[in-house]
Amino acid sequence: MSEADTITKNAKSNLAFTLLDLPPEKRMQMAQFYAFCRIVDDIVDEPGMSAEERHCALNRWADIVTAQTEPQPGIETEVAQLIAKLQLDPAPMLELIDGCRSDISPVQPETREGLLAYAYKVASCVGITSAKVMGASDRARQYAIALGYALQLVNILRDVADDCRKYGRFYLPKADMELFGVTHDDIRNQRYNYRVRQLLAYEAALAEKFFGEAEEHYQKLPVEDRNALIPAQAMSLIYHNILNKMQDDEYRIFERRYSVNNFRKLWFLLRARLGTVEFPSIPAISDWSFRKTKKQ
Repeated sequence: MSEADTITKNAKSNLAFTLLDLPPEKRMQMAQFYAFCRIVDDIVDEPGMSAEERHCALNRWADIVTAQTEPQPGIETEVAQLIAKLQLDPAPMLELIDGCRSDISPVQPETREGLLAYAYKVASCVGITSAKVMGASDRARQYAIALGYALQLVNILRDVADDCRKYGRFYLPKADMELFGVTHDDIRNQRYNYRVRQLLAYEAALAEKFFGEAEEHYQKLPVEDRNALIPAQAMSLIYHNILNKMQDDEYRIFERRYSVNNFRKLWFLLRARLGTVEFPSIPAISDWSFRKTKKQ
């Protein structure tokens, strides 16, 4: 088992589950890209490193992505070879690194535009490269961007309490919090009240908007692109379900972490696959031969 496979298997993420749909080579390549994303994220989040060490580690990965340094055996070599083999554009991967870097000394976004700029780097850019690795064409770019926004917004909503408690991070825009009268202390002290619920519902509506945009883009893609993106579409169904759970439960994010069990994930993966099947058109009833009468 390669290092990328080990990292992906141990992560037990929603994305890792949806990769079951891919053929072996594509599954391996997506595992390699996912491992890169996981490592970059862990450099920022895992304890035991100074800020300087985190920046140095991210700089090394930026040099690997741009082929400015010799990769070490293992995951560094796997990622370098993946980039070379598929001729991946390094720009989205560098944007991801830059987005993760901003979490070393986090600054709360002032507005939704600031939030979406961050989400583009850490989620939409992941989607852009993932679509390429899965075998989709450049026509899938807008789908990947919209879906990235939607998934990241769900993550932010679900993890409001953990991000504050573990890392001291506030991703909800300052302007939105002020609009609904929610303070940092409300989040720190996990005050579940009407103002917090209204704020979260406001951000959930933005996530719904991007899920809708992603679906519109997806349905306009040719069938070969939709087939390639089945894991991404399964992710959309899984995360939309998580959002729906939060909405139905009135955003009790301080009490529980919302998730989807493996049986439901499998069902969403099946739904994503069935959604790409083009069934033959059914003739109108008036055209059915047994209803026609012979001419006299």
